[in-house]
Amino acid sequence: MTPSTQEQIDAQNRAIDAHNKEVDAHNAEQERIGLRAIEVIKMLFVMSGGALAVCANFFSAKVQLPPTTIFPIQLAWVSLTTAILVIGLTLILLLGRDYRAGRHNSRQLSTGQQAPETSDAWEFGIWGTGLVGFVSFCAGMCSFTYAAWIYLSS
Repeated sequence: MTPSTQEQIDAQNRAIDAHNKEVDAHNAEQERIGLRAIEVIKMLFVMSGGALAVCANFFSAKVQLPPTTIFPIQLAWVSLTTAILVIGLTLILLLGRDYRAGRHNSRQLSTGQQAPETSDAWEFGIWGTGLVGFVSFCAGMCSFTYAAWIYLSS
């Protein structure tokens, strides 16, 4: 016995609905990951600026620092400033990628033409700048910690 045309249509509709649910679940997870990434980027941005502000407070208070703390402090300033700049670039790249993807999707919806894939260069740029910013942040915080250890030990 062969299934009726209506049964075939119903089976196809169920398969399409199941696929759409999977796509929606995937998109929701990707959105959550993106939001978490942006929160981490913002946290690193704020902490870098805060660490520089604390150090600037030391200088404005004219605290006498041992000479051995000068290089670690200089390294920390350069590293944290680099982290702020590079993390800012990471945010700009995230916005650029998402804007471009949105434009492609809008074009696809309005014309029905398949949108081109977003270039992997965006992902490499985002990950590359994100990792450089994170390493710079870690180097800066370690340098500040080392300088504080020297200062408190003297």
